[in-house]
Amino acid sequence: MTDLIAVLAALTLSSGASQSPPAPRPETAVIVVTLDEARQAQIRHGRDLLRALGDERFGSWRFVEPTLATDGFASCEDDRPEHDLDFCVRLNLNRAWVEGAAPHMVVVFTDEGPNRPDTWKGPGMRALCYGRGAEAADATAQDVWLWPGSARMHGVNDWEADKVALAGCIAAALSETPGTPRPKSR
Repeated sequence: MTDLIAVLAALTLSSGASQSPPAPRPETAVIVVTLDEARQAQIRHGRDLLRALGDERFGSWRFVEPTLATDGFASCEDDRPEHDLDFCVRLNLNRAWVEGAAPHMVVVFTDEGPNRPDTWKGPGMRALCYGRGAEAADATAQDVWLWPGSARMHGVNDWEADKVALAGCIAAALSETPGTPRPKSR
């Protein structure tokens, strides 16, 4: 029995010594734009998800302060996702870009749009993610619906699903190939 304890202790010590430190989390800056129809609870939920994704211990990213001038994005708040929002956000992101800055992306929180899931009881919210590309790298991943009641109504599974959806949205935006955006023809 003592030999078994000695072997287990040795294995525990050797496995602890061979563990490498956690890989550094990718650094990025997130600029949040809220459209007029977004409600306070929706905006709070979106910001809570961002805080969780940037958490020092468990987060996917290390969020840093934007180094870009963000005042130009205020003009995008009156645009609609199906019309000029894409161009407004991408144009401002590209115009404000500073060489050598950490990757920047924009998350837009809103309350309108197509393909709203009808499975939720209560209001949902929409999150759109934009990088510096001329267009989305993955249009489906970069336009997601979240449920502001996920954490308090049905517990951790729905909250985690929202985190996964927003993380995928951000990752897709950051994977865009930089390019000059063009306005949509109407």
